[in-house]
Amino acid sequence: MLTGIAADVLLPSFPVNNVHQEILDAAYADNATALVQLIDTFTAAAPTTPPAVLLQTLLVPGNTATAYMAKSIILAWYSGAWYASGQLYPAAQRAVPRVISDDAYTQGFMWQVAQAHAMGSADYPFGYWNGQPPTLDNFIGQQPPPYTPTSAGGQA
Repeated sequence: MLTGIAADVLLPSFPVNNVHQEILDAAYADNATALVQLIDTFTAAAPTTPPAVLLQTLLVPGNTATAYMAKSIILAWYSGAWYASGQLYPAAQRAVPRVISDDAYTQGFMWQVAQAHAMGSADYPFGYWNGQPPTLDNFIGQQPPPYTPTSAGGQA
């Protein structure tokens, strides 16, 4: 939900790696209190809140530890690196990420969104670049239609 990647792509029925657990472990080690608050907020709001509104709720109060935790998790899923949430504060020094693991890096969603692969990690046969690439939905899952807020009159 935070990433825009379909849940069944983030955590398939039969995961081939442990990236989801590695990201959770990194988040917990960084700031367990903020992680628990983020999970509690998400769990309470998710069943009834449109995804775009939920993202606003979690990310817009950008100066909270919970919002920075959410941003660190998003960055981890995309880049395979952990940006310490305390380093993301505007007044802090430049954030220096650490790669979570080889799998986290090579399976980062930045590669799927770009329809590319990390250097030296392609699972494709020689010459794959000669054909048309699969659609983006093949990499990140089917996406719901964009959220359109309604006006006071009920019109979209």
